[in-house]
Amino acid sequence: MGLFWGDEGKAKAIDVLGEDASIVARYQGGANAGHTVHLGDEKYIFHQIPSGLLRENVSGVLGAGMVLDLPELVSEIYSLKKRGIDATSRILISPRAHLVTPLHKRIESIYEKLLGIGTTLRGIGPTYADKYTRLGIRLGELIYQKDINNKAQQLINTHRPIFEAAGETPPTSDEILGPLLETLPIISELVGDVSLFLTEAIHSGKSVLIEGAQGSMLDIDWGTYPFVTSSSTAFSGIASGLGIDPRLVSEVIGLVKAFTTRVGNGPLPTELFGEEVERLRGSGEHDWDEFGSTTGRPRRCGWLDGSVLATNCQRWGVDKLFVTKMDVLDGIENIKICNAYKKDGKVLCAYPSTAAMLDEIEPVYEELSGWSGRVSEASKFDELPENAKYYIKRIEQLAGCPVGWVSTGPHRKDTIIR
Repeated sequence: MGLFWGDEGKAKAIDVLGEDASIVARYQGGANAGHTVHLGDEKYIFHQIPSGLLRENVSGVLGAGMVLDLPELVSEIYSLKKRGIDATSRILISPRAHLVTPLHKRIESIYEKLLGIGTTLRGIGPTYADKYTRLGIRLGELIYQKDINNKAQQLINTHRPIFEAAGETPPTSDEILGPLLETLPIISELVGDVSLFLTEAIHSGKSVLIEGAQGSMLDIDWGTYPFVTSSSTAFSGIASGLGIDPRLVSEVIGLVKAFTTRVGNGPLPTELFGEEVERLRGSGEHDWDEFGSTTGRPRRCGWLDGSVLATNCQRWGVDKLFVTKMDVLDGIENIKICNAYKKDGKVLCAYPSTAAMLDEIEPVYEELSGWSGRVSEASKFDELPENAKYYIKRIEQLAGCPVGWVSTGPHRKDTIIR
């Protein structure tokens, strides 16, 4: 799982770690995720399908905690098939997953104009909201089809005032259900009991890799609310999202980028501006520069936030870290790490609970010497430049847990395993 605001490089980590997995499972989020994997000269972007499916012997699970955009999911499946990866026989989808509809996407667009949260406009928030007000449509209900038209009409009637206030006309029942029903010849063959499947697989000795989407600081309860996503992105979402006993999880791997980024609005205490941020972000010339996989928006960038790192490693019981984007720091003479926050001259003991308070804190920085060599030239940890090794060790000290993997480039091979 990501320990920051998403975009930590989870897809590459899943691709690397998936070598030893039989199953890769998603437990929350939806098409708002953008997980990019570079394999040779090919680039794959996954939104709903678990990125571990690039390996032919891996099955993929889409859990009950997800909200699914079925037309987009079918498109993703077909896109992989055109590139020689037939994943249809290796996907299992929970019938309890809620469905994103055209109505939800339009509502999110209206809300975004009013609130400016910085969402992906994929309808994720409104779909989760309807889930919790018991108005949502689940995949199993779409397949069963009993009273499905009444449910769609109930959605329209409930949300009509939002459209009227915005001067718009809500979609019709046919416009809501039509695109979903068209996907059933494919989707209905992939549906099954995710909880039973995973539990039996684990007890039979199979290795299951659970893939988080977004990041811990976007968690609906523990993130920088209200600038968050609408699901439980961290360890707490696993039990409800997949229907498994969380005590079966044997290792928690936290993803941390060598510097900090976020997309959209909200607090970013270590944010940089001007030439410094351009140095970290890149120009957009390369696929791995800091521009959103889903939105294309430039990411805000800053120095590594050790306060966020330490808080989430402790909060979620992280056992090991997977550090990404080390190569971006090549050639920077002096590198800073935030090791604490101050407010009114006092060091804070606990992470601030409100976005307003985070706007008032002062990051406390320590300065480390950079390195002149290229980390991508190292295949072992001992081959890294001395200052790069110290940077990793300082991350370990702040996190309170070891770094197990260091990514030195965008490709599968660009990974140091300690």
